[in-house]
Amino acid sequence: MKANSRIIVFDLDGTLIDTLNDIHESLMITLDNFGYPKFDISTTKSYVGDGIKKLIERAVGKKNYNKEIEQFFREIYNKKIIETSKKYKQIDYVLLTLKETTPHLFIISNKSYKFTDIIVRHFNLDKYFKEWFGGDSFIEKKPSPIPLLELFKKYNINPNKNSFMIGDNYTDIESGFYAGLSTIYCSYGYGRLAKITPDYIVNSPLEILNVIIKGVE
Repeated sequence: MKANSRIIVFDLDGTLIDTLNDIHESLMITLDNFGYPKFDISTTKSYVGDGIKKLIERAVGKKNYNKEIEQFFREIYNKKIIETSKKYKQIDYVLLTLKETTPHLFIISNKSYKFTDIIVRHFNLDKYFKEWFGGDSFIEKKPSPIPLLELFKKYNINPNKNSFMIGDNYTDIESGFYAGLSTIYCSYGYGRLAKITPDYIVNSPLEILNVIIKGVE
């Protein structure tokens, strides 16, 4: 299989960009505004990865969730989204190297496209990626395989084990697994694994190259 027929898909938060602190601070302002108890960042870390609605549900309790709370969070996060967020070390080198192996680099995040786009452009990730998508870009979010399957359909490439889904949460690994891709779990992020075991586990962004470049050579 030619190298340029592979597709490499990255998650965003906890994989390319460390956004946790800005999410946490926005969430704490939201909880304080609506009179809910606050908690430390480790709890927020355990709540992220499934989109904003799920984040709010977990923070206030599913029975207490309402659209007003979610909208308030979105407005605060829109202001703080890149306040302290930063790229993980060596991400630029990793992406530049991978772009030399295939033109098909993509981001699929479970956060909304609006916020995904702000972060991608602010950190100049747009120079590496052909396209990027949010949790509202498809009819289902990860862990559904639909985002990946729709992406492959759009570019007329069959899902294959020479392509990769890379992320720090079970949602990424399950989405990639059910779509028929190889999966790389980023343990340096802030997600968790569930019922599906990833093909590879990396402890730093540079280790992604050890997995993928080895497959090209």
